[in-house]
Amino acid sequence: MGCFVSKSSDSKASRIARWKSTGIVAMRDSKLKGKNVMFVDSYFIDNLMLLVLDIPMEICKLINMQRLVLADNLIERLPMNLGKLQSLKVLTLDGNRVTNLPSELGLLVRLERLSISGNLLISLPETIGSLRNLSLLNVSNNKLSSLPESIGSCYSLEELQANGNSIDELPTSICNLVHLKSLCLDNNNVHQIPQTLLKDCKALQNISLHDNPISMDQFQQMEGYHEFETRRKKKFDKQIDSNVMISSKGLDEGIDL
Repeated sequence: MGCFVSKSSDSKASRIARWKSTGIVAMRDSKLKGKNVMFVDSYFIDNLMLLVLDIPMEICKLINMQRLVLADNLIERLPMNLGKLQSLKVLTLDGNRVTNLPSELGLLVRLERLSISGNLLISLPETIGSLRNLSLLNVSNNKLSSLPESIGSCYSLEELQANGNSIDELPTSICNLVHLKSLCLDNNNVHQIPQTLLKDCKALQNISLHDNPISMDQFQQMEGYHEFETRRKKKFDKQIDSNVMISSKGLDEGIDL
């Protein structure tokens, strides 16, 4: 599918009309520079030599937009009126320079996938707990030292990726995530995880804790470990049966410490 790059002669109204008609604004690798940012609206954007520095406030007029992709740019902050994008289901901000997320993020109640890896985040807002439909959260490769207690209210969360941060322990509320299937915390400072995590998160099949100061002995002594092992092996057996998840590293067995 082709893409359309807005001309400088385009009116603001015509650009907004195009965004509304597609329902998608994508600016991956876009390279648009300066204060008066031109926009790229398309389903697929590739290999454009422009960089987005700021997201203009006008973008929040697109109240019917469902997907916003702004990966691999130079964005440092998000507009404070972000919460007006009430229809947004996918927000991708990987590879930018964002240092914090506005509390208005919690107003995006329909959001299902939030990926903001490779930024400069030092914390997540407590309002993230309002994202009850969120199934994927990727905050890998930031500067986080902790996850907010409110994350336990993201009841639909199935996959949490927080590799490459400085997290030393997890909030006890993470045990409320009964739909959580995958928890990835490689390259952190995690020395312990909530003792009832394996017991309470009954859907959990995969935990990855490479390069953390936590031992397999600690993990095996946790309540619910044997039940977790049963789920893990069941997943592993299914992978063998269907010949999936095979790579040069072999099969992913669901637990890495």
